[in-house]
Amino acid sequence: MLDYVERATWNDRFSDIYALCVAYPEPLGERLYTETKVFLENHVRQLYKKVLESEEKVLVMYHRYWEEYSKGADYMDCLYRYLNTQFIKKNKLTEADIQYGYGGVDLNEPLMEIGELALDMWRKLMIEPLQDVVIRKLLNEIKNDRCGENPNQKVIHGVINSFVHVEQYKKKFPLKFYQEIFEGPFLIKTGEYYKQEASNLLQESNCSQYMEKYLRCVSVPALCASTCAVCQYLSCVSTCAVCQYLCCVPVPVLCVST
Repeated sequence: MLDYVERATWNDRFSDIYALCVAYPEPLGERLYTETKVFLENHVRQLYKKVLESEEKVLVMYHRYWEEYSKGADYMDCLYRYLNTQFIKKNKLTEADIQYGYGGVDLNEPLMEIGELALDMWRKLMIEPLQDVVIRKLLNEIKNDRCGENPNQKVIHGVINSFVHVEQYKKKFPLKFYQEIFEGPFLIKTGEYYKQEASNLLQESNCSQYMEKYLRCVSVPALCASTCAVCQYLSCVSTCAVCQYLCCVPVPVLCVST
């Protein structure tokens, strides 16, 4: 849990960072960056162990720590504002540098602003190692939601949001990571579910009943309980999946037969 920080304490730490960056005769901005990176790595690894040990409560614990960590990352980014503007941005590679190469710099470890660095650590040391477990449990919760059960919507949306948020700072393809680890499996499971639903409807309904249920499925896609951007996006792709699979069912044949 994040603790309250007195304004005087905050100002003192801000001054400490400034003093390190302007130290004479040798500024210590680079060392401060390195030590901060090590701190973030160690912290995320500790959280990863706690999430992994939570077993059946993986999603709940992941969400809890993500909420705290992401807020803390925002505060750190503000606290390190001088380092961000006077050291990191001046030495940060441009997209052209990364694309065409830049002599003497390790392109695998480019400088990142502290807020970005914190998110990158979470992606590398939390999401990627837990990917299989988290995605499997997440898809299972979504399935339960479709079947009329009441999973924790706040946790589901929070976990999905984290996949977007960790690379939201990128100017190009900010949704790429989210699409790679979640959207693909989500669409596959969505397709399988609605294909089975369509098959069941054919066997159980006449033409008017079928179309009524079809329109209901399209108008109320899974995960529409939230108005957040991610869920709007999920609703869109979910609706597409519904249309794709339900429209493949030979409705005219059903109507003729009834």
